[in-house]
Amino acid sequence: MPLRSVWSDKACPIARGLDVLGDAWTLVIMRELFTGNTRFEGLRVELGVADKVLSARLTRMTEAGLVTRVPYGGSVRPRVEYRLTDAGHDALPVLHALAQWGAAHTTAPEWARPMAITCTVCGNPARSADWCTTCDQPLTTERTEWTRPGADGPPVRLADAA
Repeated sequence: MPLRSVWSDKACPIARGLDVLGDAWTLVIMRELFTGNTRFEGLRVELGVADKVLSARLTRMTEAGLVTRVPYGGSVRPRVEYRLTDAGHDALPVLHALAQWGAAHTTAPEWARPMAITCTVCGNPARSADWCTTCDQPLTTERTEWTRPGADGPPVRLADAA
């Protein structure tokens, strides 16, 4: 029995969007891609996901047009990085909205540091998923920074991952 129905042929755009983005692995893989973790091994290690599951999700994401495979290295064994397409970049507000909703309506573990979404144009926290209400600019990968206060090292900037 399948875990869910296929909704790609539905009239409702929410159902069609969920057909592409409605899998939890897809969203956390996209989170990693937005932060610059673009190689299979890096994704596998960071997410703790089985090779078979990760491979299947990346294949589905490629087929759906969210990512593209970009060869790298000159070794005998072909290697690829997974890069977000325009459609993948356009999903950024979905991740922002989910992060904001999760921060407001779920309880984080005691050890977790909160994630801040900041507009790099004005430096203020994002209060909307797709638009900076302070400087009236869209929150794109080039204009957004994800940080974890108190974290070691520099903040993760989405533009560096593009």
